[in-house]
Amino acid sequence: MLLMLAAPLLARLYSPADFGGFAILTTLTAALAAVAAGRFELAIPLPEPDSEAHDLVAVGLLMALGTALIGTLVVAACRDRVGSAFDQPALTGWLWLVPWTAAAMAAVQVLNQLAIRYRRYHAIGRRNFLQAAVTLLTQLGAGAAGLRAGGLVLGLGIGQAAGALSLLSGARRPDPGGKPTLVRRHRLLRAAARYHRFPLMLAPSGLLNVLGLQLPVLLFAYYYGAEVAGWLGFTQRILTLPIALLGLAVAQVYLAELARVARTDSTRASQLFLRTSLRLGLVAIAGGALIGLSAPTVFALVFGSAWTTSGVYAQALAIFTATQFVSSPLSQTMVVFGRQGLQLTWDVARAIVIVASVAGTALSGASALTAVWAFGLSAAAVYTAGWLLSLRVVTQARRHRPADTPEPALSALASGSRD
Repeated sequence: MLLMLAAPLLARLYSPADFGGFAILTTLTAALAAVAAGRFELAIPLPEPDSEAHDLVAVGLLMALGTALIGTLVVAACRDRVGSAFDQPALTGWLWLVPWTAAAMAAVQVLNQLAIRYRRYHAIGRRNFLQAAVTLLTQLGAGAAGLRAGGLVLGLGIGQAAGALSLLSGARRPDPGGKPTLVRRHRLLRAAARYHRFPLMLAPSGLLNVLGLQLPVLLFAYYYGAEVAGWLGFTQRILTLPIALLGLAVAQVYLAELARVARTDSTRASQLFLRTSLRLGLVAIAGGALIGLSAPTVFALVFGSAWTTSGVYAQALAIFTATQFVSSPLSQTMVVFGRQGLQLTWDVARAIVIVASVAGTALSGASALTAVWAFGLSAAAVYTAGWLLSLRVVTQARRHRPADTPEPALSALASGSRD
């Protein structure tokens, strides 16, 4: 709600070109954040002993720090080339924020998964509020100070750091004697080795997952300019607010409940999947229809006439937004049941289909609006396929697993063995 209330102010403080530069920096940040913790965060809800989960937390945080340090060296060597590639030389001074913002994002993901494991949903809600408030206050202040695109990414980085710090208080598990549990190097190495499939298979999958949606923004910036990329980036920012407000919260609870059901009685997993799909679907249909019918008028009224084009782009992305709202929270089904290979295959297919649709449309000489429609429809088709794959996985778990078996397919995932 804070993001929604602040959006009209941000739209008047920053121009479409500013949001275009921000979209480029955000895409680079999101891609790096997807692999910064080695995807070990996804394993945190799975182990039976809490000590092993905390070992995974330490591994993920150390990897995030290492990514930030290495990323800083890369930025120092390549930042001029990045600025010239998108004809945005002003961005070079802000590229150093990318690796550290990505590391903060990764830290939030790691600590958030630990909170999910312990069902500390109040802490997650507190983190969401604090992170949004700090981000917006920084972006509004930077915009008033005239920092342009850099002010937007600065706010993102500070907000992510605040979110990570808010979750640190629950990151240490006391032992039965009341003393903090110490994390030793050999335990970290053992945990990293046991869950080696996560960085080997889910890290590429996570990178492709982000690039499948974020890379088109870079393509729009490259083929159509920063202003078009800014309109599209602002559209995605607004359309993802319902996903952040409802979809992400559902995804976090769904992951915790599915992991619990998978450990005890995997035959109930399909019921949880279908029930969650129905509830998400009802919201998605209503929201998609509202976007399709009124987006240009609402965007011009709320954000100003400079953003009418963003409203037109929102219409083109309405179907995609609806399918993403349903499919994305449920995609964790494949991870919980140890189908990382299937998840990786889907991520590869999504990146190829979406990028090919945007690049092919742009190279054919079509307008930017046509390219946005191609992006939206291809993404909607891929997300629908992803939902069907998750349904197949959860249905197979029901059919092939006796209800009284003590350990689900999750045990194979935890031990790092193949399907």
